[in-house]
Amino acid sequence: MDVRLLYGLSLFLLAGCDTGFGQPCSLPQTEEFRQACQAGEAQDTEDGGAIQQESLPSCAVKNFAGCETRVCLVYRGSESFCSEPCTSKADCEGSAECRPLIGDVDQSSEEALKALCTDGFTECYCVRASDLS
Repeated sequence: MDVRLLYGLSLFLLAGCDTGFGQPCSLPQTEEFRQACQAGEAQDTEDGGAIQQESLPSCAVKNFAGCETRVCLVYRGSESFCSEPCTSKADCEGSAECRPLIGDVDQSSEEALKALCTDGFTECYCVRASDLS
């Protein structure tokens, strides 16, 4: 096979795969990922009742090869999607918002968000507008 044809075919295949911000990504289906990234369910109690625990976890996998952005994110129970780190809304594409992975901050204060996302302890990522609620 001609090397140029092979090179051209590989460029075509790579160009046809959009794995940029907001595109779906698939997290590994290991028990550890399921426990960390799936919503909590009702738990039975000793007296036969059930405790409903609503848990909307967030998790990020960095250096994720399946995303051009190198981050696969689940934000508060959302479907996983390619995201990227941020320190302010200006770092995010379109109508996406910059949000901390854990906790929250007054979104009306850009200074508070920037301080939180640059404190060295809090990771912030761009979240699609459709996943904000």
